[in-house]
Amino acid sequence: MVNLPIALTATSGWGRFYAFSRDRGADWGSVWYLFEHYNIPVLGDSSSGALNLLSSGGFALACVGIAALALAAPRRPRLPQLCFLLLAAFLILNKVWSPQYVIWLVPLAVLCRPRVWAYVIWQLAEVAYFFGIWGYFVFLYRTPGEGGYGGVPTGWYFVILAARLLTVGLLASTVVADILQPERDRVRAAGLRDDPAGGALDGAPDRLVLVWHRGPRQPAEAAAS
Repeated sequence: MVNLPIALTATSGWGRFYAFSRDRGADWGSVWYLFEHYNIPVLGDSSSGALNLLSSGGFALACVGIAALALAAPRRPRLPQLCFLLLAAFLILNKVWSPQYVIWLVPLAVLCRPRVWAYVIWQLAEVAYFFGIWGYFVFLYRTPGEGGYGGVPTGWYFVILAARLLTVGLLASTVVADILQPERDRVRAAGLRDDPAGGALDGAPDRLVLVWHRGPRQPAEAAAS
């Protein structure tokens, strides 16, 4: 509703970001940039059409998987847990992953209350990437023969990039473990509320359930009682 008046009265300016996002290639920080650099078959296709299909299709599959996880979990996952998994999947599979995107993940990670060790490892990788990407730019764009700091070589940059991707995946895996084993969830283990950041979903009953898992599903309101 906020965007609609602008989209109708200044369509070209409003749509510039979306057109640019559609046409741009794999950018620094993304897994697709790594795939392209090492010429990975299929995944390293640099054409915008194929890249858009891979990125969008991968994210769509991730959304289906997260929805299935939410519906089949022993207890309805907390809202921040699902939001974190969706955002992490979007960033991992997006064509662009700028250093500042970490700001999106931090509040949701805190609300998820994952294991501290996984959070610390992820933050160390983010700090390393912050210095790594700017050092890589120095390496790419410095004048040949110029003295002083030589920057971060290509090989080390991709090691740091892979570490960043893997640590976000590791953190997401601890959130998935908390969803599949609600007794591990530190927020619910406190026994005070079911989903403190869930708003109207706090203590709400389940409406739709997939029952392929073993054992009875624990009702969401049990945690709030």
